[in-house]
Amino acid sequence: MSATENQNVVDLSHHFSEVGKRLQRFATAPAHIPNVINLDKAVPDEEFCPIRSISVEYLEPSAFSLEPTDAGEIAGTELATAQFVISPQLREGDQNKFELKSALTYGPITGLPALEPFIRDWVARVHKPAYNNWRTLVDVGSAPAWSSCLTVFLNPGDSFITDYYAYNVALAQGRAMGMVPVAVATDLDGISAVELDRVLTSWDEKSRGSKRPRLIYTQGCITNPTGQLTTAQRKKEIYDVAVRHDLIIIEDDPYYFQQASAPYRSSRTQANAPQTDEQWLESLVPSYVRFDYQGRVVRLDTFSKSIAPGSRLGYFTASTQVIDKLIGLADMMASYQSGLSQAIIGELLYRYQTDGFTRWLRGICAKYELRRNWVIDALYNVLDIHPKENSSRTLMAYAPSHTQSNNGTRTPLMSFAPPVGGMCIWFNINLEAHPRYQSLRVNTSIAAAKNQLATELWRAIVKAGVMIRRGDLCAVEDADERAANGEEGSYLRASFGNGTKEYLQQGMTIFATELVKFFE
Repeated sequence: MSATENQNVVDLSHHFSEVGKRLQRFATAPAHIPNVINLDKAVPDEEFCPIRSISVEYLEPSAFSLEPTDAGEIAGTELATAQFVISPQLREGDQNKFELKSALTYGPITGLPALEPFIRDWVARVHKPAYNNWRTLVDVGSAPAWSSCLTVFLNPGDSFITDYYAYNVALAQGRAMGMVPVAVATDLDGISAVELDRVLTSWDEKSRGSKRPRLIYTQGCITNPTGQLTTAQRKKEIYDVAVRHDLIIIEDDPYYFQQASAPYRSSRTQANAPQTDEQWLESLVPSYVRFDYQGRVVRLDTFSKSIAPGSRLGYFTASTQVIDKLIGLADMMASYQSGLSQAIIGELLYRYQTDGFTRWLRGICAKYELRRNWVIDALYNVLDIHPKENSSRTLMAYAPSHTQSNNGTRTPLMSFAPPVGGMCIWFNINLEAHPRYQSLRVNTSIAAAKNQLATELWRAIVKAGVMIRRGDLCAVEDADERAANGEEGSYLRASFGNGTKEYLQQGMTIFATELVKFFE
């Protein structure tokens, strides 16, 4: 359904928390009224700031190749750059859109005015919201944005739905605020819509100890920690469940523009079909926003993965009703976005324009895809890897053939699905195949046996010189619950987001070598 077909969103006021219901936008005096002396705000004079100008050298949108190769990854390779200078004040005829005078003082809670048109045009071009009454709002990054959503929508003791394994920081935020995450079965295509419907339909407040969840937290396209992608069809199915059960969907989507152009192939002789930038944008799996005709989706975007994590800058996309509450919360918290970050990022975006920004995103997406290939190639060099029977996406990793027993049986050490984007790879370690597993299980429990072995493996990997994240940090349920649900193995997450080919492949080689040793 297009925006022109559905102009009005449903009333979501009954979803607001007790705090959310009381939130109102502050009534403040206009920043500037002609011929009026303003003694209203206690704001330092910008003349007292020692920063007089900011000069920025930036990479051109086409700096990174769309088909990067190992040969092009040489340190010190010169890349095409350009420059701009942010001056104290804009003057007539300036090419710039931003000035230091506005960036160095307290800005409007909605962000510097020059930034909003670009973001709105970008969202309209890429995500195409399915209703008219939508807005964007600049924020200070996705983690604080999620915290704001928790405050606006949920009360302490309320539950919210998540993927079976979810971003650990988001889980920690919810728990710290007294909310209870509820895991729903998830496969390689995302949260199961069938299981989501079953959980909500069969929800018993007495046995669960809380009201039925009214909100879903999910990482939109590429999920952290699994590196897998929620398909468009699955999103439609989940949205239908949300409409049926009157849910809010919080779509935290930092890796949206890192959707790989092709699945991992151990043999890469075939080049990807050429695309225009517009074709590339259209090829991306749509956001939930594209299917949202009732205003149920609150989308969280960030510049952390596309420009700079230290910028602490992102933006919401939601209905006007929700945005007004988020503005009210930001007013209450005096949660101003960094003016300097907005000015630098904003000026860069206006220099790029949406076409240039699209080309830039394609370039870094291709770089992450190359890194993904490096780390999996390194695993192939150490382990004996084969596709799982009856699965086109899951790979089974065995010890090298020369270390296998001669009884004809082969037991995988782990399995994994090559990431289809993002910067993380998710390993399922087959702890039940460990020589000591059965004895540990008899003497303790399934959960305790797996935890002991998982801890030993993790420590061995770290001792060998590689830091890797334990999967239980991203678990919604505790170890006993996961064991009771029949979960096999234990998970580890590795990131390939940062480092040279040698650095990343050395890390994967050490990891794989320690894995083989652990099962001997």
